[in-house]
Amino acid sequence: MSKGSATLQGTLEYAARHPELIYQVLGQTGLSISGAGFGCYRVDVAVPEHDNALMKALQAGINLIDTSANYADGGSERLVGKVLHKLVSQGELKREEIVIVSKAGYLQGTNYQLSQKRKLEGRPIPELVLYDEGLEHCIHPEFIEEQLTGSLGRLQVESIDCYLLHNPEYYLLWAQKQNIDKAEARDEYLRRIKDAFTHLEYEVEKGRISFYGISSNTFPHHQNAYTFTSLTEVWNIAQSISPKHHFRVIEFPLNLFETAGMTEGNQPGGQTLVELAVEKGIGVLTNRPLNAIREDRLIRLNDAVYQGQAAQEALHFRDKVAALELTWGNACRLNQLAFRALHSTAGISGVLVGMRKEQYVEDVLQELKTSHYRSDKKEIWQRIREL
Repeated sequence: MSKGSATLQGTLEYAARHPELIYQVLGQTGLSISGAGFGCYRVDVAVPEHDNALMKALQAGINLIDTSANYADGGSERLVGKVLHKLVSQGELKREEIVIVSKAGYLQGTNYQLSQKRKLEGRPIPELVLYDEGLEHCIHPEFIEEQLTGSLGRLQVESIDCYLLHNPEYYLLWAQKQNIDKAEARDEYLRRIKDAFTHLEYEVEKGRISFYGISSNTFPHHQNAYTFTSLTEVWNIAQSISPKHHFRVIEFPLNLFETAGMTEGNQPGGQTLVELAVEKGIGVLTNRPLNAIREDRLIRLNDAVYQGQAAQEALHFRDKVAALELTWGNACRLNQLAFRALHSTAGISGVLVGMRKEQYVEDVLQELKTSHYRSDKKEIWQRIREL
């Protein structure tokens, strides 16, 4: 087991060993992270190719890893634990140099089976959201504590640097299906988040996590949407628990089609999600940089996957976006442009990219070696939205 956790000094030393790459500070955590993080959504310890890719990434300068207890039914965390333990044991890395993000909330696979067993035994998991066959959700402190214990074991670490509630809006999705009054559902939603945050502060005191936060697909939604997760309300909850709280990281989708995090004024005074996060010193991690979901349809931001007329449309879209910012114009591929737009936007701490193959890692490293002028680019994102 790797002792300790990521530190300011450790992450700074790691960045100094890779001066050719670009690093940012993860909000008020103070931790220095690579501009791109190794996204573990579809990686598994059972796949040697994934092992090689993560090994390459950590050795080459990527020190941010984003995983979850439910990815590959725990296999994703096992892969991270295996590779990190190997590199630390060999003296190639120090635990304090690597920032690990993991999450809890979903009950699928093994967790779902255990949940059904507990129901039969008459001791169901408290405040369980029965969302669909084979899928439940929970952020009750008892469940979080169990999940954190399991994640620490699979990751082979004694502490996780950033621990996130994973899509807690599943409660609202369930409540909407049940036709529960919106105001009533929101009050219950925020109560559950407060109970979870209170427990996570306790986990910080125990040293099992350093910071906590929320990964939510509905952070960028319109403020009147039933399933909207309000950063303002969540921040106020953390403040009510303690002025020295450790709620310091959020994660949400942001890409050339899902632009709302940069363009939707869903916070008080018309602030956007990213603007408020910057004001509060919250670290911002974005996911789905190359796989947009629009009207329940997947859109790949990679021109290599298109042929014929679709390839021409992708090329046309790429050219229109590139024309909005001169520094993006030399991006020869749509996926490069999609990453560059995020990486050059101030306020975004890290872009989480799926890097299941060594070639994907190499592509990301090439972009991290390219210096871009970082600014809020709000007007440019608005124009992208209009496209």
